[in-house]
Amino acid sequence: MLDEIIGFVHDRVRASTLYFCSILGLLAGLIARVPDGRAQNTEPGYRNRTVPQWIKALQTADAPGRAEAAYCLGQIGPRAESAVTILQGIAQKDSDNFVRAEAVYALGKIGPAARSALPSLLLLIKGDSNSGVRGAVATALGTMGCDSDQSVPMLIAALKGDKSAYVRGCAALALGHLGVGARAALPSLRESAENDPSPVVRRRADEAIQRIESA
Repeated sequence: MLDEIIGFVHDRVRASTLYFCSILGLLAGLIARVPDGRAQNTEPGYRNRTVPQWIKALQTADAPGRAEAAYCLGQIGPRAESAVTILQGIAQKDSDNFVRAEAVYALGKIGPAARSALPSLLLLIKGDSNSGVRGAVATALGTMGCDSDQSVPMLIAALKGDKSAYVRGCAALALGHLGVGARAALPSLRESAENDPSPVVRRRADEAIQRIESA
């Protein structure tokens, strides 16, 4: 129960922080528009900053600023491919676990263009000490949509063996997102749907089964 509360609080704090950042970004974007209503900056970007500017923020800002930069690079998606290397490094080594988790989420949203980060993500979900980071990796593996042969076994291992119900639930959701590519996980998902001590994990495992079987 404590683990589920920690996971819930982690998600709520993340949502509140990013909502606040979104409001600031919206105001900045409105201020920066020219009279005819078109944004001045036509390069790929988000919240009136380009990919290079957000990469610079990753290297120079405080922890909330780094978290915002990682989030915004994720919103840019595949066009932020040039940020993959630095996001990978932050996911592994940043001093703030929230920032590390945001970097992982961003890699997931960049998608197959972030394929080079997959080996480091697999190491994180297997051995990182922070459940928020491990849960973020599980989510990212589900959204990247590539290399199921590598990611599915690690997600199954997290579903069956992670001590955190939050991480197990994220793994179940990720397997569902992978769809037909995660058919090998169906026996483990059925076991979790019946026997996991967490009702949240049981529900998410059941949802993943339905999603995979209908894919």
